Amino acid sequence: MKLEKLIIYGFGRHENRTIDLNKPMAVFYGMNEAGKTTIQQFVLQILFGFSARSQPHKRYEPKAGGKYGGQLQLTDPVHGRVVIERTAGKSAGDVTLWFDDGRRGGEAELSELLRGYDRASYEAIYSFSVHELQDLDQMTEQELTRTLLSSGTAGVDHAGKMESQLEREMGELFKKGGKLPLINRLTEELRELEAELRDYKLRADTFRPATERLEQIKQRLGELDRAENIIVQGIKEAEKWQQAAPLLARKQQLERLAENGPVNFPESGIRQYERLLDQKNELQAESAFLENELARLKPVGDLPETDSLADLLGREAEWHQMDSSLKVKEEERCRLQDDLGRLLKLCGMTQEQALSADASLEQEERLKSILQALQSAEQEQAFRQRRLAEERERLSEAEHALKQYLEAEPPEEQRQRAERWADIEPQLALAKAQRKRQAGTAANNRLAQFLLGAIGVVGLAIAAVSADAFTGVLAAMALGASAWLWWRDRKSPDGSDELVERYAGKEAEYEALLTKLAEYDKGLDERFDAIESSKRKIAALPQTNSSPELQEYRSLLRSLGFPEETSRATVLTVFDKLRDVHTAASRLERISGEIGKLENEREAWLDQAQRACGKPASASNVISVLRAEWETRQQKLQNAGKIREKKRQLEEQSRKCGERLAKLSEALEELFTRAAVADEDSFYRAAKRSEQANSAQEQLRVIQSQLSVIGEVEKPAALADGRVDAEQFLGRLQRQLDELREERQSLWEEQAEKLQLTRHLLSDEGHALKLQELEMKKAEFQDAAKEWAVNRAIVEVFKQTMDELKETKLPAVLRLSESYFTQLTGGDYVRLLLSREGNFEALRKDGLRFRVIELSQATKEQAYLALRFALASSLKESHPFPIIMDDPFVHFDRRRRRQVIKLVEELQANHQFIYFTCHEEMREAWPSAQQIDVANPERSIQA
Repeated sequence: MKLEKLIIYGFGRHENRTIDLNKPMAVFYGMNEAGKTTIQQFVLQILFGFSARSQPHKRYEPKAGGKYGGQLQLTDPVHGRVVIERTAGKSAGDVTLWFDDGRRGGEAELSELLRGYDRASYEAIYSFSVHELQDLDQMTEQELTRTLLSSGTAGVDHAGKMESQLEREMGELFKKGGKLPLINRLTEELRELEAELRDYKLRADTFRPATERLEQIKQRLGELDRAENIIVQGIKEAEKWQQAAPLLARKQQLERLAENGPVNFPESGIRQYERLLDQKNELQAESAFLENELARLKPVGDLPETDSLADLLGREAEWHQMDSSLKVKEEERCRLQDDLGRLLKLCGMTQEQALSADASLEQEERLKSILQALQSAEQEQAFRQRRLAEERERLSEAEHALKQYLEAEPPEEQRQRAERWADIEPQLALAKAQRKRQAGTAANNRLAQFLLGAIGVVGLAIAAVSADAFTGVLAAMALGASAWLWWRDRKSPDGSDELVERYAGKEAEYEALLTKLAEYDKGLDERFDAIESSKRKIAALPQTNSSPELQEYRSLLRSLGFPEETSRATVLTVFDKLRDVHTAASRLERISGEIGKLENEREAWLDQAQRACGKPASASNVISVLRAEWETRQQKLQNAGKIREKKRQLEEQSRKCGERLAKLSEALEELFTRAAVADEDSFYRAAKRSEQANSAQEQLRVIQSQLSVIGEVEKPAALADGRVDAEQFLGRLQRQLDELREERQSLWEEQAEKLQLTRHLLSDEGHALKLQELEMKKAEFQDAAKEWAVNRAIVEVFKQTMDELKETKLPAVLRLSESYFTQLTGGDYVRLLLSREGNFEALRKDGLRFRVIELSQATKEQAYLALRFALASSLKESHPFPIIMDDPFVHFDRRRRRQVIKLVEELQANHQFIYFTCHEEMREAWPSAQQIDVANPERSIQA
């Protein structure tokens, strides 16, 4: 199988890409994240199905959308060239196969093409990467041996993994000397429970006699079982002798009878004689029948003429074409009539009105211009109406705004306060100025007041001390002047202090009130102005209408025959329908003429057919009548030919029948000679004696086989003297057996009574719980032991299978892998062996053996590659699949890399190789290969 082309619709980062593979070795090169693994997964998933939807990261669905999937084009030695297409659908995708012979297939054909391999089986043999080689160094010897064995034998890897899993599960169930596994824990728990139950029993001293009796019953039951077995064995031997005795007597009789038969009578002589006699009678009857058939054959008359019928049937296509054309024309006429009726209904006119109406282009242009003028006039009128409505709306809004504004008018009290403030404001300013001036004078007066007061006080004190009246008068005057000055400063001459006290600090409040009133008055004026402006604009708008254009439009509709209420939105459509009416009427007239011509041609063809077949025929059955007549005449011709051929055959059969009758007579004479008889009666008597002897021989063989089934038979000693026959002996043994069984039944009843007694004595709650727990643990222990035993059996089967594979399939692969291994190691190692313990060993050229675990990492990888290549080569005839490699040689040194490249080049004669790498040196190592740059397909080297 060789891949020839990859067509990627959409897969991961690749979309609408085609890659041709035209050499045995294809190297896909690209840096990390270039999409190499995506192409590798594309090949595998197109062959074996897309990954499950539960793993979207492995499905490589296009992130940007688009078609998901692609094609693989390949050639197969069995199926030829095949195209495989897989696209989105069910979880694994919908697959379609195209074969060279035109066949198509699905999953079943793809499975046949892949020889029943699934993806895991394919990757276990034909696909590997550098990671698998690197993991070899981390494996134990057993794991490494299993890996190498799976590399050389298909299917072992899955079995080995299952074996490891089963061994792990067995370790979780049981380990010798372990404590944590389930069976170990259950064993310890059972021991503890049994010890506790024994303690319970030891405390039951009161019912020890019952337990002793139970033991005696148990022993007696055992004795009865043994005695019963002896009696049963005796019965079997007696019955065996009873069966064999008549057979032995019959054997002696048959041996005597077999000795009296004839010696040379032919084997199956009667059968041969009767067969020959039957054949002779049959041939005689056949000869008489043939003579009768020859006499019954009818003579052949005149043959009918078929040329004219053949000519007409040869022109059957012409008739069908004519009939089909006529039907098509009639259907078209019906359709045109329906379309014409539908168009007339749409136009609301009769056919005469519609055909008489002018539907010219000039009339259409006139209608369009009138509609355009009417539309312009209506648009202008609508514009003015909108302007008038807008201005009226603005007037209404202005009036409503004025009404709302008046509702927020300041109260009259605020306007009065504002008017008073206009008068008070200059007085307040004057009072403040006067008060400021008085404050400066009062400062000077306060100094004079202080001095005069001090002088007066001091003068009065001096006058009081010195009793000087003049000094006292002067002091009193000074005090009086000081008091006058103080009183003058406190008194406001015109009430300005009161004005200042009342309005001082309220200037901002009154200014805000004035501003508010001014703004309100300004807003009120603006609203009155807006109302007046809207009224002026409404009065200035002109009143127009579109009556002249409308009258002209209606006049044109009447001239065309359209109703005046025809909508302007549909009038052009109706006009187009009117033109369609004219076209359909013209087409209908032309089709009617063509139908008449075709009907005339059909009548002429029908008349010719009726003359040819000599029968009436209609247009519906003319071909069937012609064909029936032609078949009838052909049947007559064939019957005549058959009669002539049959006559020839009957004459030939009659001749052969006479020859066979002569041969049969000779055979009968020869049979009488071999039997040494002269006539038929003597032959039958000899046959009877021979048959009796043969029957005796056959019965002897049957008796011998029955005796062999019975086996060796010896006559029982009790029957040797002949005084007791077998029936009596069997009856006596049966009576003894019945007595034993009766005794056992009584012992069982007594045992049940004793057991019930002991259980009743031991039926306390603790004992019952322990017994229940013991039974539960026993059941759990049995389940775990059964599971462990099943796993153990499966592991043994796996080991036997592995041993069988090592002995049968592996040697052939090993022989081929040894040559590859020697070539890969440059002759350093000459053999790759399996030791008696089942481990791989390598034989060096100096004779030393090394276990595979002792080899270097690179040599282990070479052994792995040798086994992989050997297995693929051994399967090249039955499974010729391409080998896919993901950079497995990148860590080899130059010498090892050169050796593995040389081996791969040799294997290219039988296998296609697809190599993925991100290393430039690996790309250069394959100069003759087809090199494909994954990131830049235009730079790929195509052969």
